Amino acid sequence: MKKFYMTMVAMLFGVAAMAQENYLYIEDFSGNAGEKVDLAVKLHNDDPITAVSFRLGLPEGVTMATNNKGKKYVTIDEDRMEDHTSILQTATDGADMISVYDPNTAPFYENDGTVVTVPLQIAESVVDGTYDVRIYECSCSDPDNVEKRTKKEYTATLTVGNGDGINGINADDAKAPVYNLSGQRVNKAQQGVFIQNGKKVAVK
Repeated sequence: MKKFYMTMVAMLFGVAAMAQENYLYIEDFSGNAGEKVDLAVKLHNDDPITAVSFRLGLPEGVTMATNNKGKKYVTIDEDRMEDHTSILQTATDGADMISVYDPNTAPFYENDGTVVTVPLQIAESVVDGTYDVRIYECSCSDPDNVEKRTKKEYTATLTVGNGDGINGINADDAKAPVYNLSGQRVNKAQQGVFIQNGKKVAVK
């Protein structure tokens, strides 16, 4: 009977340990071509977590923004930090790698919310649409530097413009022939959607 009791206790502790979750995540966000947008990287942690790191997987035309000295930067959320600092590196696969840690191994405050904000620059050439933004090779460590991560990557959707893949008229295309959606050439663009220079454009 005692052996059975000990086995049940061990199983219950095992289930409780398995239920602990510690992971980084991001949520869907939006912006326009030519603009800077903020990507909030959040931490959900059931254990005390002192350090996190991750790599950024960005679509073509979207990069980390730079400050007035031309350097990439991030902002650590003051509501969840003690004396945490950040390190930005280039990973072996060429991706931006971001680490946030406390030299004195103090854990992040609270158990859910933003730990670091990454400013992203959307190039003027990016067409309206939806794009995958990914954080991967995610790591979460406790005060003893023990890995406590339960998810290795997370993907969110970046919606650029209205998300339908239709852009406004580019000044360089203004003199190009205009066609309606049936492929017929028209004298000028009317209100609605038409084709110019091989691209869908819209006039409001």
